[in-house]
Amino acid sequence: MRSGTQKCPISGYSGPLVEHHIHGREAPNAEGEWNKVWLSPNIHDQVHLGKIILERWCMTTSGRELIWHYAEEDSITGEDSQPPSY
Repeated sequence: MRSGTQKCPISGYSGPLVEHHIHGREAPNAEGEWNKVWLSPNIHDQVHLGKIILERWCMTTSGRELIWHYAEEDSITGEDSQPPSY
């Protein structure tokens, strides 16, 4: 868990956050910042349930932003991650 000034990029929640690997721990250089995001516990659960789909980090004029969508929506980048299978 991480807390402090960082906020969940999806919900804006600023309490304790949970680390998540966007494209899984098996991706090449999986521990790189390109593949990590800190999420609120609720959003993290929704990602694992497949309700929220993470795509990737993107640099915008506002800075680094996480691209994501709800499961029933179309992908923005075509780089959808898949919910982990257990």
